[in-house]
Parts: sequence; C-alpha cells; structure tokens
Amino acid sequence: MREPPEAAGAGTAGSGAGRRPERALAAQVAGGVLGAGMPVMPPVVAALAGGSGPLVWTAHLLLGGWVALVLAALVRTRVGPASLAGAVGALLGTWAERVVDGVFAVAFTAGQAAIAWFAATALLTAADGAPPRAGTDGLPLALGVLVVAGAAALGPWTFPAAVLRWRPWVTGVLALACAAWAWPGDPVAWAGTPLAPSGLSSQGALWLALAALFFAGVGWEAVTGAAPATGAGPGRTAAGVLLGTAAVAVVYLGLAAVQGRASPGPAPEPLRWALAGATAAVLTSYVFTNVRTAARIAARLYPGGRRSAGRGPARVLVAAVGAACCAFAWAGARDGGVPLLLLGPAAAALTGYALGAAAAVRHGGPLLRCAGALLLLVLAGLAVLGGPALSGA
Repeated sequence: MREPPEAAGAGTAGSGAGRRPERALAAQVAGGVLGAGMPVMPPVVAALAGGSGPLVWTAHLLLGGWVALVLAALVRTRVGPASLAGAVGALLGTWAERVVDGVFAVAFTAGQAAIAWFAATALLTAADGAPPRAGTDGLPLALGVLVVAGAAALGPWTFPAAVLRWRPWVTGVLALACAAWAWPGDPVAWAGTPLAPSGLSSQGALWLALAALFFAGVGWEAVTGAAPATGAGPGRTAAGVLLGTAAVAVVYLGLAAVQGRASPGPAPEPLRWALAGATAAVLTSYVFTNVRTAARIAARLYPGGRRSAGRGPARVLVAAVGAACCAFAWAGARDGGVPLLLLGPAAAALTGYALGAAAAVRHGGPLLRCAGALLLLVLAGLAVLGGPALSGA
C-alpha cells in the first residue's frame, strides 16, 4: 500500500523531467503500486492460495493493468492531474469525490492495522521460527508499531525526498530476502495464525487472497495524476501504463516464484531476527506516512477541508486516525486477522475503481465506454461472487 499521488509517494517516481513520457508514466504506475505490499502480500497469498498463488497474482495484475488503462484514457484530456477522488468528482460530481475520499480514509486506517499486525507477527516468529497462533499475543506489538508511527506523524518530522525515492527499492530487496528464506515460515502451517484464517474453504481462501491483493494494488489509480501531467498521446499513454504494469508483474510474480522455490525450514535465529527487525522498521515507516495520508484524505471530507489541504492535516485529525488504526488492530486479534483487515482497502479500491469505470461509461468515446462497461461488470461480478465465498471468513 502506498500513498496516493497527492501525498509523499509521488516523489518516488519524480516529475518525469528529461524522460520519455511513457517511461515517466511507467515509473509513476510502478512507484504508486509497489510499497508495503511487497513484504506483506507474498506470504499472505501463499498461506491462502497455496499452489494457486501465481494464478491469483496473475488475475490481480491483469485486472490492475486494465483499471490503470481505463483511468489513464479517461483522464488524459478530460481533467488535469488529480487524485482518483478529484478525477471522478470532476466527471461525476462532488458526491463521487466524497465517496472515494470517505472509503479511502477508512481503508487506510484498516490497512495500517494489518501492516502493524504483520510486523508484530514477524517479530514473534523470530523467537522460535514459527508464526504465533491467533490471539492477543501480538496485540501489544501491533499497537506499539501504531503508537510509534502515530506519535511520529503528530510531529513536524518528514522523510527527505531521497528517502521516499529509495524506500521502495529497499523494501523490494527486503521482500526478496524474506522470499528467499521462506520468511516467516512454511505457509502450510499458517492456518489459525494471524496470516490465514482456519476453517475456510479452499474456494473462500482463493477469494480472500484475490480480495486482499487489492491492498497491494492500491496505487493503480496513480495514473489519474500522472497521465495528464505527461501530455502524451493515447499510444504513448497506453505504452506507459503497460510498461508500468509489466514492472509490477516482474516484481510480484518474481517474489512469488522465489518464495515457492525456497526451503520451508526455519531460517537461522540471527537471520530471523535481522529479517524481523528490518521488516518491522520498514513497515513502521509506511504506517507513519500512511497515517498522515489518511488524515489528509479525511480532511477533505469536511467543509473547507479541500481549501486547507495545502497546510496539511490538523494534529487532532492525525490523532483521530491513529486512534482508529489502534481500534482496527483490536479486531485483528483473531486467526486470519491480517488478510481480513486487508478487506478494507479491497472494498475502497473496488468502490473507487467502479466509480472510475462509471465515469468512463458516461464520458468516454465508444471504445472507452465499452472498456469501462466491461470493467464495471467484472468488478460487480467479483463483489457478487466473492461475497458468499468470503462469508465463512
């Protein structure tokens, strides 16, 4: 999960100066998607989907690339660089903007609780090489991650642009190391831990894995800010989106492949602690920036919030978001708490992308209307078919 383009995450891809427009757009797409999901999602998908994990990843990547293509074609000449909420608001009305901002504000709080629980699970796993059973053992650590990140978000400190630019690369290297050592352990034994619920049918587990992957895919909407900024024509815009999608696919399918070939035995204890500590530190840094992002999004929901967005969110709003993250963390104290908390970002992404598809149907040309209508049907079908399968979770 990454900050949307109006937040700090935009600095990772740069402005695109001196680049071909398709390369600049590809960097924005990849930079928008790749983030905290790199260490979190491969083990979660492996625990839920098992050997079907690569198929689940492929389905998500195809859907995410399709979303990005539709959104890029929609906003390229119709609106200026904006967030997804701003783009659908300009095309459908203020109500659509508020809906997208509302669902993403809530989704970011649930997502941070999931990140904190994963960090806590990694730290507890370092002790004996096996993930802890579900329960409240990891709750103090998860709350600790959220409190530290929330307290930092209340202060004036910010990451330098260079740190934000290099953080995805560091996170990717860490995710590769975790995948190579099958960290945090053998996914066969993860049922009943915070990483996978017990008693879920195989079909329900696959649907939960696909839904949870929307957490890793929050960022496909980065094109609503990037595509108009490049000023590229339709061909180069499509090429940039496809190139960025290919980069995301290489990273995530590569991590899944490395993890699938790694030895499931526990790593040596010093390595376990090194991986756990690095994972907790990196994920805490994402929680820090994402708490501010959620507060910034929430600030736009009240009158005058959009006009004051340039000053940053008020401290009381940042504190409220941090408290909401801690409340969600309490809900994660059950088996499968991490992927279940990720359903919040999944619902937000589904809502935002569906409104983007609806805007394409309403304002696009013939080809874009067909693509938007088909995307809308697919998203609605996922919601309708996935709901009963997930009810057991």
